[in-house]
Parts: sequence; structure tokens; C-alpha cells
Amino acid sequence: MTKMIIKPFFKCPLTHHPYTLSKLFHSSSPIHINYTYNNNAIHNLDSQIRPLLENPNPQFEAAVMLFEKSAALSMIPSSSTCNFILEKLGRSKHYNLVLKVYRTMSNIGVRSWFLSYGAVVESLVHFECPEYAVSVFGLILKSGFSVNTYLVNLVLKGLCHKNKIDEAMSLFRQGSGYGVVPDEVTLNTLTNWLCKSGKLDEALALKDEMEGLGCNPNLATYSVMMYNLCRSGEIEKGKAVFDDMMKKGIIPSIDIYNYLVHRLSKKGKFKEAMDILTDMLERGIEPDVVTYTGLIDGLCHNGKVKKALDLFNVMIERGQEPNNITYTHLVLGLCKEGSVVDGFRLLKTMVQKGKKRSKKFYDDLIKELCDQRKVDDALMLYNMMIHESDVEPDVKTHNFIVQGLCKENRISKAEEIHQKMLYGNVVTYNLLLDAYLRNAEIEKGMAIWKKMMELKLSPNAYTYSLLINGFCKLGMINIAKGFFIKIRKHDLPLSVCDYNALMLALCTEGSMEQATNLFKEMEANNCKPDVASFNIIIDSSFKSGNVEYTGELLLMMREKRVDPDAYTFSILINRYCKLGDCKEAKNMLKTMVSSGFVPDKFVYDSLLKALCEKGETDEIFMLLREMAKKGIALDSKLTSTIVTCLCNASEDVDITELLPNFSQEISEKTSISCGELLEKLQISDSDPLLVA
Repeated sequence: MTKMIIKPFFKCPLTHHPYTLSKLFHSSSPIHINYTYNNNAIHNLDSQIRPLLENPNPQFEAAVMLFEKSAALSMIPSSSTCNFILEKLGRSKHYNLVLKVYRTMSNIGVRSWFLSYGAVVESLVHFECPEYAVSVFGLILKSGFSVNTYLVNLVLKGLCHKNKIDEAMSLFRQGSGYGVVPDEVTLNTLTNWLCKSGKLDEALALKDEMEGLGCNPNLATYSVMMYNLCRSGEIEKGKAVFDDMMKKGIIPSIDIYNYLVHRLSKKGKFKEAMDILTDMLERGIEPDVVTYTGLIDGLCHNGKVKKALDLFNVMIERGQEPNNITYTHLVLGLCKEGSVVDGFRLLKTMVQKGKKRSKKFYDDLIKELCDQRKVDDALMLYNMMIHESDVEPDVKTHNFIVQGLCKENRISKAEEIHQKMLYGNVVTYNLLLDAYLRNAEIEKGMAIWKKMMELKLSPNAYTYSLLINGFCKLGMINIAKGFFIKIRKHDLPLSVCDYNALMLALCTEGSMEQATNLFKEMEANNCKPDVASFNIIIDSSFKSGNVEYTGELLLMMREKRVDPDAYTFSILINRYCKLGDCKEAKNMLKTMVSSGFVPDKFVYDSLLKALCEKGETDEIFMLLREMAKKGIALDSKLTSTIVTCLCNASEDVDITELLPNFSQEISEKTSISCGELLEKLQISDSDPLLVA
């Protein structure tokens, strides 16, 4: 319960400023003024004021002005006339005048009636000061009146509109203290705003609580809940609310059916969606354009564009004209499935029928085409957007085109699109900068950087990441270091990718000590090393012969709960093999397999070479059998390694008996299967190279 109201006295005109309102209800003490009352004078005053408020031509401003002047001259209208003024002003929604008259009435000690308090509450809610309206409830009770459900609902709505949901719920809980019984409006107001605030479970609990109080939800309640549950993806809860509604005999509106049908189909639950559709038809509710569009959206979203087109035709046959949203879903769906020609054909139909294409439609379609590397089609759509629509491409649209062109290494065309833009943003320049550096066009890349500086576009962390990564890959490590330091100076966050790029470049040029120091610095800068960070340092420490530090790194990975990946195991196996430690390499291979990783041809190549160096013929053939079992495809490098192993095999070994039956799996490009290798070798008992 907020503070009780104390009647104030004002010396300044009342406005609806919050500070003024706070003075209205929180003055320290009332002001007492002596007034002289004359019955005839009061009667004359009443007879002048009341006609000014009567229909058909009420003069509210004049009535209030007369009232204020009379009060200033100690001529006070009767209590009934004062309250009549407030009631009339409240009904006519002259809220500022309501508060002005109420202030004067409070100053001169005229007792407000219930309807007058109601007008004040409504005025405060109108001026978005519902917290002060709550205080009026104290005055109502103090005056011997009861607070009714209408006023509570009014304040609840005001609190909710200011997103003060917790305060609204608190007032609802206090309602019993005012003797207020909540009704459907109470339930619907709170349910609506709880749902809008994402408090769906609280809304469901409130519905159950209100039912326990004898206030049953109506169609509006269920509609709000269904809409918000379906929109938030809580489809199972939405279905449960729908079933509860049906049990209570409340017939759903077509909107409720549409919410459910759309979300069920979007989730791929087409059977349930069709069951809902069947129920609609049985109840004589004909599906409308929204129903069909929702189903079409769901089908397209789940890759069932052909069925969506069939439904599109059914929709037209049943007399429902598709709207622009219907066409949008189908055109996007067709293009996402690669049917760009059909998508553009439908787009042409859309244009001919005068259906509006939104900017979002063009942006989504252009992005999809660029993602599929169909940039020429995206450019065609871009030109259509410029010349045949009433929407203009903005920086976001241009960025999609620029990104698509840069991915295809069509940088000059991307620059041409950039020149057409009225303005670019950091994303635009990042795309061009990245493309130029990847293409080793350093001069043009730096021209883009210079242009950013001239336009006073602040580079973001991603800009610096592109520069660091780009220059590291170009072997220009000192420049990359410069940008790395620049990030620190600008207090931008350094990402793990920034550290990894620079560490890899340093390791590649042999600056192991600098790379190690950078690795140790990561934790201090709140940048947790990832598996790629560890892989870089582990590989380099092995190369430099620092096996002891490698062991420390592996222990550190375990402590920091960084799981090794396939590349980690590949590095370890390769390095142990080069150190001649076949036992540790084989143990690492077992760990790799038990961890769920599949060894690749590089791992097997390293192991075969190490075993060959050791003369471990039996181990070589065991490994070849394992390779055959897993269907490892052989490239020229691995083929050469196997041939070397076979040539160096002991003369006491019958290779034809020991070699396994390899699978005939054919790999891509220049790789061959192990079986093909044997055919090429033309192994036979008479071959002096292979038989003792």
C-alpha cells in the first residue's frame, strides 16, 4: 500500500508533470482557510456553473474558470456542484482540468464523492502516473467508500502499460484488502501483459488461480495465451490450452485456429496441423488466407515446397486470394531448394498481380541467393528492386550483394556496387578489406582502411581481426603485431582467433618464445585458449624438441577442460613417430579412436613410416589390415609410403599371405583404394620383390 494522501495546497498551476503530481498527494500538511458561506450566493453560483457543463454545448473551460475565480474570492459552490464538475470533466476526458479542480477542492476542504475520486484515478492513469492512482484508493477507503473492480482494473492496466508488471501483480494480490473481486477484465489484462513480458508460466498459473476464485477465462483470455504461446514456440503448452478451451465448450475463433495451425506446421507436425484444420471445417469455420499461408510457410520451412505449391493451388480453387506474404514464403522456399527459375517465375506472377514486395522480402531473397553462390540471380533481383518496386535498397541490402561477390572473388564488381551506395558502414568496409587481403591486394586493402579513417568510421574488433589474420597469412607479421597492439590501445576485446592467428604466424617463422609468451598472456586478458590455441603451441613445442613442455600443455588442457580434437591427436601421433617413439604413437592412436575420432590418411602415413624405420613388419601388416577394414582411400603420398614399406619388408615374409583383402572403395580426385593399389602392383607368387 503506497503512502496515504494528505490534502495539499498549491500556489502554481497544475500540470501533469510527475513532480507536480507527487506534490498533489504527498504534501506535508493540509492548509486550513476560513471561508464565509451565504446560501443565496451559493445557489446563484451553482446556477451559473451547472448550465455551463450541460449538453448540448458544454463549456468546460469557462465552468472551471468560474469555479477557480469564485474559490479565490471565498465564494464556494455547493459540495454537489463541485463534485458535479469533477464527474462531468472525467466523463468528457478533460483530465488536466480534473486534476486542477480536485486540487482546489482539496485546498478549500470540499469533500470528494466516489465518482470524483474515480475521475481523479482515471486522470492519473491517463497521464501515466498509475502509482499515484493507487494512493487515491486510500482516500476512497478513508472517505467511507469502497474501491470497486473497475478502478482496480483501470490502475492495473496503467501499471502494465508502464511495464510495471510486478507492481500490477502486487496490486492484484492486495485487491482482497479493498474488498475487490477480480473479474474477466482483471484476468485478461494481467494475462496479456504477463505474456507480453515473456512470463508465460506465470500467466498459465494466474489463469488456474482465477478459475479457483470463480473467474473463468473467456475467448479473449484464450486468444491472448494461444497467440503468445505459439509465437514463443511453446507449442505443446499451446495445444494443452487449446484442449482445455475445447473441454470448457468455448469455440475457438479462426485466429486461434490459425495460431495453432501455423506453429504446428512450422514445427513439422503436419498431421496435427491437419487434424486442427479438419476440426475447423467440421465446425463450419472456413480456412482463410492466413490459415493457408501459415500451412504454406510451415511446408516451405520444412523443405516441402512441392506440397506447398499444391496447397497454393487448392487455396486459389477454394476462392482464397493469396496475399503478398503467401507469395513471399513460396518464392523464398523455391529459391532455398534451388528452384530459382520457378521462384522467379512466381515472383513475376506476384508483380503482375500487384502484390507488394517488402524490403525484408528482397533482403531475405538476395541473401539466400548469395548464400547459394547465385550472385548473378541476386544482382538481377537487386536491379528489379531498384527499377520495378517502391522500396529502395539500403546499406543492409548492398552488404548482402557485396558479401556474395566477395565470396566469389569478384572484388571489382563488389567495389562497383559499393560505389552505388550512398553510404557504407563498418560491415561494408570489413567485407572489402577482407576480400582484398585474402587476394593479396594489399595496396587496395589499405586504401579501404584509409577510406574508413577519412569517413570517421570506427573500426570494430572484427575489423582488427581481419587485419591481423590477413597480414599473418601474408607473412607480414610485424604489421599484424602493430594492429594487435592497436586493439589493446583502443580497449577493444582481443578474440581467441586474434591470438591464434598471431601465434601460428610466429610459430611458422620460428619465433616460438614470442608465441609462448602470447599464449601465456591470453588468460591474463580474460581470453580462454581453445583447442586450436593448444594445437598451435603443442605442435611448435614438439618441432622445437621441447617434449617436456608439450607434456605440461597436455596436462593444462585437462585441467582447463579443453578437450583435444582430431587434429590434436594427429599432431601428437605425427611428432611421436618422428621422434621414433612408436609405442607412444600407437597408444595415442588407441586414445584417439576411443575418443570417437577417426584417424585420417596423414595419421596412418606417419605411423607406417615410423614402423618402416623400425623394421616392424608385423606391425605394418596389422596397420594395413586396419586401414583396409576402415576403407581408407590412398592418395599418391600414402601409396608411396605403402610401396616403400612393402619393398623394405623382410625377405622371410610371404606378403601375399599377410596382406588383407582390401575394400574396393573409390575415393575422390587422385586417391585410390588399397585394392586398386594391389592391382597396380600386380602381386604374384613369382614376383621376386615380394616373395622370399
